[in-house]
Amino acid sequence: MVATPQVPAAPPVADNPAPTPDTTAPAPAPVEEPVGPPRLYAPSGLVRIYEKPDRSSPVLGAFRAGQSVVLKDTKLPPANTRNKPFNCTEGWYPIEPRGFVCVGGPGFATKDAKDPTYLAAKATLPDFDSPYPYHYGTSVGAPQYLRIPTAEEQRASEPDLDSYLKNLPAADPDTGAVSTAKAGVGPSKDWLAYEAAAKPGLVHDKEAYEGYKVAWTGEFDANGRTWLITPTMTLVPKDKVRVSSKMPTLKGIDLRKTGTELPLAFFWLDDAKKFVKNEHGMLVETDEVYKRHSFVPASMDQAAGPKGVYWKMKDGGYVHFRDATIIRPSQRPGGVGENEKWVEVRITWGFLIAYEGDTPVYATAVSPGANGINKKGHTTAIGRHYVDWKLYTGDMSGRDGGRDWFIEEVPWVQYYKGNYAFHGAFWHNDFGRPKSHGCVNLAPADAQALFKWMDPVIPEGWYAASAYYPHVKGTFLLIRH
Repeated sequence: MVATPQVPAAPPVADNPAPTPDTTAPAPAPVEEPVGPPRLYAPSGLVRIYEKPDRSSPVLGAFRAGQSVVLKDTKLPPANTRNKPFNCTEGWYPIEPRGFVCVGGPGFATKDAKDPTYLAAKATLPDFDSPYPYHYGTSVGAPQYLRIPTAEEQRASEPDLDSYLKNLPAADPDTGAVSTAKAGVGPSKDWLAYEAAAKPGLVHDKEAYEGYKVAWTGEFDANGRTWLITPTMTLVPKDKVRVSSKMPTLKGIDLRKTGTELPLAFFWLDDAKKFVKNEHGMLVETDEVYKRHSFVPASMDQAAGPKGVYWKMKDGGYVHFRDATIIRPSQRPGGVGENEKWVEVRITWGFLIAYEGDTPVYATAVSPGANGINKKGHTTAIGRHYVDWKLYTGDMSGRDGGRDWFIEEVPWVQYYKGNYAFHGAFWHNDFGRPKSHGCVNLAPADAQALFKWMDPVIPEGWYAASAYYPHVKGTFLLIRH
């Protein structure tokens, strides 16, 4: 039986008459815009970057609310390229290193570095240096507020709120526990300035329903509760989000940095018993094990043992063939250059190897489609592909088993065929086994390492970039059974 930690009940929401902070701790000072070349700023959503000053031209990438990009030229293009029918009221501007951005109008960029929405959005940007660019949790069912609600507005939007706070749900072994721990800081000056300028409504039309995966960057205390700030600038009550302590810790092998050579044994199912040969050449069990999710240098030698065939490790030990996946290299496919980057995914064996020409440079375990190599259900698209669009994070959703699911800000996303993608998965730890809806799931640390290595490179200030042949090429992918 799994012990269920008890979560202390929270007091009822105080009857605050207005959205005021619960703490006297000083709010963070606004971040000053660095001195440098002229820039364009994204106040909301994803601002698209086009090949030409024309919305019908190909999209080369995007930058998101809170980011800014460097201008190539501060002069407007000719008037006939401004696309005013599309609300590009201030014209098009060329940016570094390529492309054009529309300025002016809802959903487009601004030249105003002091735009209140842009300044508030800066606090919602992810940590690009972490395998987990956001904090993640699972909603137990909560509204997404567009501004700080009063206590009365909270009760109106959340029936039986006081009863809920007195009897918080017990922790779940998979999704974790809710918490009423205070942030210790109130809303920032930038957030309050944004609310005053934008005057948003009370509640987003989309609820963070039970099971909805929530992402957030920071939190603050106000009007009796602690609020999580989501990347879309909504506020979710912290006491209605479970946070798990069991996030994936798997990290593959950087073969160049470690000097490790293939083949490697990956122990995907559980700890594996280690066998050795005795003085009679018979395999006998030892008290040692190879730990689950470890990578161990292996040979391709086999031996017969008490329960069938065993793989030999380079340390002299043996493991039953069902306990380990052997990650072994392949030949460079036709059409791939001798120095070109490429990635091989083996669906049946649940592993991935990244190459530069004939040299393996990274190896790890993956989780492909849950239905394996079947032609129906959740399967991974096989064949020869190229990465055609990548973005630091992106929302994913669907319907499975008669229920909707939604995951905010899935990290390190690289699309290669329609909705098929390589991406980080923080919601399971079964890498090496079929698990996904068709994408190639990676542990977040592996997804981050491969994202940084694979092409196209995302330029400074951008959030997403597309392959733009022949100028910008995506990494070649060979996905096979």
